[in-house]
Amino acid sequence: MSEPLESTRDVELEALLLIFRANIELLINRLRQCSGELEGTDPPEGAVIPALAAARALDGVIDDIVEILVCQARSEGQSWAAIGHALQVTRQAAFQRFGSRSGDAPLVADEIVADAPGRAIRAVRRFLAGELDDLREEFDQRMTKGCSVGLLDSVRSRLTEELGSVADLGAASISSRFGYLVADIAIFYERGERKARIALDHDGRIAGFFVLDSNIPREIRLEGEQM
Repeated sequence: MSEPLESTRDVELEALLLIFRANIELLINRLRQCSGELEGTDPPEGAVIPALAAARALDGVIDDIVEILVCQARSEGQSWAAIGHALQVTRQAAFQRFGSRSGDAPLVADEIVADAPGRAIRAVRRFLAGELDDLREEFDQRMTKGCSVGLLDSVRSRLTEELGSVADLGAASISSRFGYLVADIAIFYERGERKARIALDHDGRIAGFFVLDSNIPREIRLEGEQM
């Protein structure tokens, strides 16, 4: 079991920081395509639409980060006047936008806990198989807004280029982190390993989906588990 984080906001910030970094990288690549820098020629026709989508996705992630930081500021005793000043709005506007946010996540239902390993394995398989629209149907609102098909596909393609094809999957290791279920799953490629991390909310929807560096040994693989 993983060590619990200090609060639900810590879990959310951890997830959002990973989404933010990935979206920044995607947006930079899309902007470079628009300028023709990657090809060294004129920008390809239609390149601006993927760049526009990437910019909007990043904007949504920033909104979520601001919301969590406002909650953190309030928990530290900061006034709505100070928060409004930082956001360049009135204290009344800051309160109207953020004042009703709850700091506690609902408990996860028992049936979702029992099915968490299967849900996580299915999500990873869909990612690896390129079934990205199907995968995103399992996302919660925040992930849908911040993690596009283009972002998922870019990560998947980069992993394949770097590590080759997928040879095997490991078991799903489940931990509970303040209202979220977090599943870690080893992905064994031809030339290395990575770790998929999937966070499930109280409804069983995917609140976080990441592929991280991993030092998980091959001994934890599920015997007979095939891709």
